[in-house]
Amino acid sequence: MLPFGIKMKLLSAIRHPKTAESLRRCPIRGILSAVMDGPANLTLSPAVLVRIEANVQWMWRKGGGGNYVAVCDPLKITLQARSYSELMEDIANSLDALLKDLMESHELEQFMQDHGWNAVAPIPARPEDMWFDVPFTVMPVAMAGTNGSQRSIHQ
Repeated sequence: MLPFGIKMKLLSAIRHPKTAESLRRCPIRGILSAVMDGPANLTLSPAVLVRIEANVQWMWRKGGGGNYVAVCDPLKITLQARSYSELMEDIANSLDALLKDLMESHELEQFMQDHGWNAVAPIPARPEDMWFDVPFTVMPVAMAGTNGSQRSIHQ
C-alpha cells in the first residue's frame, strides 16, 4: 500500500511514437518515465495481471561482499542483488519470468499442478503485456553456526 492512500496501476509499457530511447525505467517495478523534448504523445498499454494462489518460500541473507542473496529451494532458484529492495524486485521478476517461460514451453499447467498452485482467473493465451503475481515469503537465514559461505544458505 502506498502512503496517503495513493493507488497506482501497473503499466507494462509506455511508448513514444518517435523515440523509443526516450524511456527510462523508474525504481518502481513496471513504471516507466518518459524524458522527451516534444509534446507528451504517449500510448499506454496496461498489463494484464494474472494472480496465482501460491506461497513460495525464500531464504535470504546478506553475503560477505555486501550483496543480498536469496534461495528458493522448491524452485531451485538463487538470486543476488545489491540491496534488499532490489532483491525483492528480482524475486518477483524471476517468478514472472519462470511462469512465462513455462507458458511458452506449454509446461505451465503441469508445473502449477505439481506445486499445488492455482490461477485466480483464466490465464490469457499469450504472455505479452502480462504479469504473473505470485505471493512469496522471505525469511532471513540464521547467522549462528555459519561461516558466511553460499553453502550455509543452500543446504
